[in-house]
Amino acid sequence: MSRFTCSPWASAPVSQAMISAVMDFADIHRDMGGDRTLRRISHERAAKADMFLLLGRDVERVTDIGLIWNDREDQIVRITDDADLRDSRLEAWEDAFDLFETEETDEMAPPMRLVA
Repeated sequence: MSRFTCSPWASAPVSQAMISAVMDFADIHRDMGGDRTLRRISHERAAKADMFLLLGRDVERVTDIGLIWNDREDQIVRITDDADLRDSRLEAWEDAFDLFETEETDEMAPPMRLVA
């Protein structure tokens, strides 16, 4: 590997502040059975000003984190990180926008329509 090649983009590791934010401000709670709950922060909640003040540039990253919480013992069972899934979701949108590209460069060309 040459020193001039770009390394693949890596997401920031999960920090203690992110885990604490999910524990304190989670607005998505899903029952997983066995007295376990999945806790997450929604994008709408992460966009609030108090989250920006708390996490700074990691505020977008906190929406990728999920905590599986044991309600009976009041402890974290597992921390899930969906950062890799976020990249794959963007690729699907990019493929969808390729449907509207046209080979014609003429400005008078009729607009492309998506037909199902």
